[in-house]
Amino acid sequence: MQELQYAERREQFSTDFCHGLSMFGALSDASLDFMLQRGRILQADAGEALFSVGEKSDMFYVVLAGSVRFFQAKDESAMKVPLRKYQVGEQVGFVGMIGLHQRRGDALMEESGYLMEISSELFHQLCEKFPEMFQIFLINITREMSREISQLDLMYIEKE
Repeated sequence: MQELQYAERREQFSTDFCHGLSMFGALSDASLDFMLQRGRILQADAGEALFSVGEKSDMFYVVLAGSVRFFQAKDESAMKVPLRKYQVGEQVGFVGMIGLHQRRGDALMEESGYLMEISSELFHQLCEKFPEMFQIFLINITREMSREISQLDLMYIEKE
């Protein structure tokens, strides 16, 4: 993965563009700009790993372009099963960060694209500097996680 300077991508990933993403909907321009300036903008090719099982969960990613596939295995000897495809505007990795546990799966870029990495430190800074926007951000994350749980429920029912 290659880290890019936000100043070089400001037009491509403007606050207007970000307002159109489910993760950033209803956030103020100031809070979005704060995250874009302090988060890491990454360019990743298809097949590149974002994280792997057992790694530290101290950040999460928002897909700005492309897609990410998340895999999990029953145990170390089992085949990895694709559980979810994350699309533009969705986050991947938040559960591990907020749960304070190691990564429980592997995340790979499925389609080349761009990501915004939000560290636990930046997440905390957002809470301190923009508490009202932080609440909205949490609602956006929670809404997405609720959709993900519903999708996993359907996968389980279909398997049975």
